[in-house]
Amino acid sequence: PLPEAAPQGLRLVVTGVYTATDSREDGLPKPVGMFIDRGTVINRNLGRMDGVLLVDPADDQFELQHRARVSLAGRNYDLTDLDQRHEFIAQASERGLSVVQSHLLIVDGQVDVRPREEAPEFVRRMLFTDDAGFGVYQTRWPMSLYDAATQLAEDLAPRMALNLDMGSYDYCRRTEDGAEIGCGGLDRNDTGKLSNLLVLTLN
Repeated sequence: PLPEAAPQGLRLVVTGVYTATDSREDGLPKPVGMFIDRGTVINRNLGRMDGVLLVDPADDQFELQHRARVSLAGRNYDLTDLDQRHEFIAQASERGLSVVQSHLLIVDGQVDVRPREEAPEFVRRMLFTDDAGFGVYQTRWPMSLYDAATQLAEDLAPRMALNLDMGSYDYCRRTEDGAEIGCGGLDRNDTGKLSNLLVLTLN
């Protein structure tokens, strides 16, 4: 369900990770890759994407990690290993975590995507973390993933950056002190195909 307008502070609601062409068992749109919503396992299949976003409900903070070295409760998991993945899913579910997957564009401060000839160009949106916290970066013009990641690295030098879904799935609403402003291609009445939203709040 779409969240109501925030009564105070600053909030950004954007499309999170990719949506599959097939539906979930309940007929709702299905997110691509591993997806856990506050402890409820929606999709336990590991996607080919290397990025993992963990949201801890205990403090509403999140971390961007690499799927081959995900740290949780003092243990490191390689999610490409089936047994470790099962253990991680059980632990994340028990702790009520939210977990999603997408492409990491910057890893440990280094651009982690290669340039490609004739790469498609779109307006890009990326979730990133640095020593000060987190941010969402959106390019002004259409560009390749490599160029977008390079621009972000040059502008802000983040530690990690995760690609967010855009194109025809571009939902973005910015709320400040109760006033909501559209900042994406979709409005509140055109979200039936979305499988997930990322809600970021500053109080």
